[in-house]
Amino acid sequence: MGASAKRKREKHKDFQKPKLKVGKAKAKADNFTNTSFKSKAITLTTQSLHTTAPSTTYLFAHHISLLTHHSATTRKESLSYLKAHLPAALSTTASGTPNAISNLPTTSSLVSSLLPLILDPSTSVRAQLLALLTLLPHTLLTLHTRKILLFVNSAMTHISPDIRVDSAKFLDWLLGASREEVFSAGGWGVCLRGLCGCLGFNGAATGSGSEGSSLIVSKVQDGKITLSHLAVLTKVLEVGLVERVDLEGEVGVGDRRARPDGLHVSYEAHKLPSLSNVYSSLGLFDTPGSVSKGGGLQDPEPEDRDSRISYLIGGAGRGVFDSLVLGLGRLKKGGGEMGRAAGKALVVLEAADGGGVVGRCPVGRLYDTVR
Repeated sequence: MGASAKRKREKHKDFQKPKLKVGKAKAKADNFTNTSFKSKAITLTTQSLHTTAPSTTYLFAHHISLLTHHSATTRKESLSYLKAHLPAALSTTASGTPNAISNLPTTSSLVSSLLPLILDPSTSVRAQLLALLTLLPHTLLTLHTRKILLFVNSAMTHISPDIRVDSAKFLDWLLGASREEVFSAGGWGVCLRGLCGCLGFNGAATGSGSEGSSLIVSKVQDGKITLSHLAVLTKVLEVGLVERVDLEGEVGVGDRRARPDGLHVSYEAHKLPSLSNVYSSLGLFDTPGSVSKGGGLQDPEPEDRDSRISYLIGGAGRGVFDSLVLGLGRLKKGGGEMGRAAGKALVVLEAADGGGVVGRCPVGRLYDTVR
């Protein structure tokens, strides 16, 4: 009878609801089988079935195509790859060594793909782009200076404050890469007007009397940003107005007073011109409608030091010059680090006086007159 009762309990055991206790795991079934396993292999969702790795040319073209991707992270990673491999490949190709990489993207296509990123809304993408441009050979970018300046000018006049802040960094890089070539074909006025806008000097010289002087400089929101813009402005003025002296001691383009030893006194008058279009002021190759401007010939684009000074003092850039003098003078009066930076820019304007137009209109006297 005991065995019969035991069998009955075992039959009813499968139909009894187990009592669960807090903190204890549920009892496993009798027929439970452990199917878990551990694998040391790494499995990728998409694997390439090619036996050879992609070529360098394919990788460059692939990452250049990703520069227009909608994701900022993807654009930044593509720039990072180009930064790590493209400068070395370009320098190797330019040297003409047997190991030079062929079928690299042309400089024109590369510049066309990189320049729109100057206006990229992502700060990290613009920073990565600037790091890449700094490493590229300057000789490959000189021919594209005007095109680069168009995007830099768009950044200086952009509606986004962050893009306007970074525009000065790209202009600083372009000055280091192309030097005076930046100021050809209207670049001199473009650079100065753009920096005046970034510094809040636009409209500084408009109006007259006390009404005009009240609009000199807008309130500076960030001192570090203003200092960086003032540093770039000083560099622009130095490259454009201060005479350049080479390592050998010869004075660069723009100095009409000095001449190399051993040459004739009239050497400067008979040497080959250094400008691209010396007789542009005569309008010989322009259409009849563009020659006349207000009853006279159009002013040529400033391409040398003397023409840049004339452009600022008595030419089309007189308003820019007045805005610079008034704005920098107001910042200099404020003192501090910003005042010293503004003073350096004013010193460069005064140093441009080499017996030319600036000498007849000193900066200090002009500041007192316009104020």
